[in-house]
Amino acid sequence: MNEITLNCADAPNAAIANFLATLQPVSTPSAACTDNDEEDLPFEITLDRYTRDPWSVLEPSNEKIWKSCWFQSIDDKKRLPGFLKFLTNRKKAAFGLFQSPHPDEVTGDLNTAVFLVPYQQPIFPIDSQDRSKSDLIFVKYCLDERLTEAGQSKPKPKQIMQAQQQKMQRPNRQSQKQSSSTSATAKGAICGGGSGLLGNLLGATQRTNHHLDTVPARKKEKQISLIDTLSSGQVVNKFREKVEQILKDFGSSKKTEVMISISMADITREMTSMEEKAKVSLKVLEFVVNEAVEEINEEWTPYKEPGEFMDEANVVVYKAGFCPPEVMEDLNRGELPDEVKQEQRAMREAREREVQKKLRMLEEKNQKNASKHVGASMLNTAKRDRRSIEEIQNDMVDGQKKAKIE
Repeated sequence: MNEITLNCADAPNAAIANFLATLQPVSTPSAACTDNDEEDLPFEITLDRYTRDPWSVLEPSNEKIWKSCWFQSIDDKKRLPGFLKFLTNRKKAAFGLFQSPHPDEVTGDLNTAVFLVPYQQPIFPIDSQDRSKSDLIFVKYCLDERLTEAGQSKPKPKQIMQAQQQKMQRPNRQSQKQSSSTSATAKGAICGGGSGLLGNLLGATQRTNHHLDTVPARKKEKQISLIDTLSSGQVVNKFREKVEQILKDFGSSKKTEVMISISMADITREMTSMEEKAKVSLKVLEFVVNEAVEEINEEWTPYKEPGEFMDEANVVVYKAGFCPPEVMEDLNRGELPDEVKQEQRAMREAREREVQKKLRMLEEKNQKNASKHVGASMLNTAKRDRRSIEEIQNDMVDGQKKAKIE
């Protein structure tokens, strides 16, 4: 049997489906896909429905209608174990629908088939082979959805449309009876029982009212289908696929570095819901880029360049051995939390206060030592003569006079 690409989606018939695994059948004595079953399964299947109904367990009551098979994942994504763990924790089975290759024996119409992944995964029957149990998955499929309770528990789209048409036709039939009776009486009163101009007018009015009653409902359904906005998950998945394609092309080329530009305006341009747009932030997109780099090649180095705008960023991815030294130094430095910065600032201020205290104590000690070596002396003993020249001369004359008298 050829390989099968298995996808998963969040809702039935979703616009975007995520890649899950590339599967290859594994032969076992108990459950194996034979050559006759090669054309039963398509090349690509999407699991977009989840259920806890009794028919979705490992061994349901109608086990005879199911075919089972073991598959092994052969891709490098390694997403299969996480998906099976998701189903086991929630005790839900995942299934998808595809077109059956065998038409109906009575009508000749193509049937709808069911591809089921039960959350109860059995033990692989052959443990001696060199296979990793984490890469194995047990699946079941039924080529006619009508045989399962999945087709019986929900009405068909045709049945729903028929029921709606019957509900719409019931009041119309009553109005037709009333209008026919009134038209008959009017015809008998005016036209004498013949089919005249008044009867034609009443019939045309009745048909117009009938069409006016049905058109708004169809128009409303069409408007609801048109108002379909993109969700945040779809936008992020689309951006992830774009980044992965860029990195794959980068890995196969001879370039040593590649730049991935992130522009919030371009990425969220098609989103109409403000709530969904708020969920797509620049930090989330940067994390998607780093995660994609780690998945494709762990030896590559992503580096966010400093930017001037808050809604744009450029992430440069370097191959192993080509990362510049200044980039490595900046990445190794990292960004410290506020608590660590405050603690370092407090320690630095405490060291500065301690150094200033030691310098002050040393200065006081030096002053004390200098005062011990200086001798004691009397102050204010040599006074300055503050007399004027005239006063000095008068004092000198007075002194000579006194000497002569004596």
